[in-house]
Amino acid sequence: MKIDADELLKWGMMLLKAALILVAGHYLTVLVINIMKRSFKKIDVDVSLEKFLCKTVNIVLHVIIILSALNALGISTTGLLAALSAVAVALALKDSLGSIAGGIILLLTKRFKTGDFIEINGEKGNVLQIDMMHTVLKTLDNRHVVIPNGVVVNSQIVDYSSEDIRRLDLAFSISYDNDVKKAESVIISVANAESRVLKTPELPFARVSEYAASSVDIAVQVWCKTSDYLLLKFDLLEEIRRAFDENGITIPYNQLDVHIENKDNS
Repeated sequence: MKIDADELLKWGMMLLKAALILVAGHYLTVLVINIMKRSFKKIDVDVSLEKFLCKTVNIVLHVIIILSALNALGISTTGLLAALSAVAVALALKDSLGSIAGGIILLLTKRFKTGDFIEINGEKGNVLQIDMMHTVLKTLDNRHVVIPNGVVVNSQIVDYSSEDIRRLDLAFSISYDNDVKKAESVIISVANAESRVLKTPELPFARVSEYAASSVDIAVQVWCKTSDYLLLKFDLLEEIRRAFDENGITIPYNQLDVHIENKDNS
């Protein structure tokens, strides 16, 4: 079989052109991604939004590069584009595009950011990442909860990290035999002695909230940094109970008075 030198040269040039497109396109894409990352750092973009945009640009540019290389080889890309369109329609039928749109909305509207402690549909955790399809939470007991963005964007979201400070609410029950004012004073003293309790926007607060069946209930409100909230809650519960014991203030059990009537049936 005789090989045409001109035809061989033609194919060689086409292969070389396609290879140059692939190599040059790849390095150009890397350059564009690096420029984007440097720009994002200057404008303080959320890390999840940065990853999302970089991944999207990376995929789009590489698709364009591959299609250009195929064109350089004389291969028609019309069929490939039609196939990609069919895949997009299939994704839309499965609500995948809804999740992608939800991810874009979450990242652009900044309802929460990576690292925030949030609650979605009863699940609480720190936001690990927001990708194209899902939001991933890491719970306090070290579980990963993956929630579709289409669900997240239509759910009630509680962001516990959006503010620097939070109010901590506690409740204590004391016996009717105890001095209420003394109990309130003990609580305030413990709160004032705790360095993590803030004096602004309000001073520590303790007042009777309810006269229950077996106890007098006292509501306690203190302000603290959001980062101190959980540990401060546990520590105050222990410190106030200890102070109650030292000052003779009792926390009662539920009580039921039973009266027995003895009737003489004779």
